[in-house]
Amino acid sequence: MSEPANCQRRPTAATKRYLVRIAAAMVIYIASLFAAETFIEDGGLSGAPAYILASIPGLSFAAVIWAFGALIVEEQDEFFRLLYVRQGLIATTIALTAAAVWGFLETYMPVEHIRAFWWPTLWCGGIAVGAVFNKVKYGTFGEIR
Repeated sequence: MSEPANCQRRPTAATKRYLVRIAAAMVIYIASLFAAETFIEDGGLSGAPAYILASIPGLSFAAVIWAFGALIVEEQDEFFRLLYVRQGLIATTIALTAAAVWGFLETYMPVEHIRAFWWPTLWCGGIAVGAVFNKVKYGTFGEIR
C-alpha cells in the first residue's frame, strides 16, 4: 500500500470530480423530486411525461452509484482505492441484506411495506458505515484536507 494508515491528503483530481458528480446528482435528485411532487402529486400530470419525471429521482441515485464507481476506477492511490472498495462492499452488503430480509418479512409476516427507493438511500448510509469500518481497521476514513 502506498499510503500510511493514518494519512490525510489533499483532494486529488479523482476526488474533486467525484464531489462535483455527487453534487450534480443531488441537485438533479432534489429538483426532480420537487418537480414530481409539484406536477404529478399536486398538478395531476399523467401519462408518459409523468413516468419520465417520476423516473428521474431514481436515475439520480444511479448517478450516485456510478460516481462512486468512477472514483474507484479513477483513484490512482491503491490504498485509497482499497478504502473505497471496502466502503462500497460494506454499503452493498447492508442495503441488499436489509432489502432481502425485509422482503421475506413482507412475504411471510404482517409488516409494513417499505418503498423501494429506501434501499439505495440505505446504501448511501452504508458508505458512511464503511468509512467507520475503514477508520477502525486502517486508522483513516480516507480523509482529505
